[in-house]
Amino acid sequence: MHGVDLYWFFPVVKGAFFGLLAMALHEVGHLCAALGVGLRVKRVGLGWKGMYTVREAGPPGKNVVVSAAGPAANLLLIAFWAWSPIFGLANLCCGVCNLLPIPGSDGERILGLLRESSKSNSLNPALYPLSGAGAISPERISSDRREKSVDPAA
Repeated sequence: MHGVDLYWFFPVVKGAFFGLLAMALHEVGHLCAALGVGLRVKRVGLGWKGMYTVREAGPPGKNVVVSAAGPAANLLLIAFWAWSPIFGLANLCCGVCNLLPIPGSDGERILGLLRESSKSNSLNPALYPLSGAGAISPERISSDRREKSVDPAA
């Protein structure tokens, strides 16, 4: 009589472990950034969509930094690919998926904050590279507004 083959079990558990580790380190990135820019963290939890961090609201510039810190942590951890390809892949997937502008993601939050900041000219100049090489810098917005406000009678 033969036993049940469980050759598939260890890779699945290993992948799940490294996936959860990538998500936890993603949240650590948010936590470190929030504390670094002076925002109070209210709680960290685990919900049906994954792990999350709840913090006090801050100005758009600080919120962009905190929102980008989670995916940035994952993208930096891809450097461990040589040590563990599964860990590197888990971080690649976590970082890239969180940068996509889908509802509830860091990417959607970052895009919304950059749009909000571009409308009010309140984006910190240090964050211009995050906005597409200065594509929405106050100087560009001001020149776009001047172009739109040209008097057609002139």
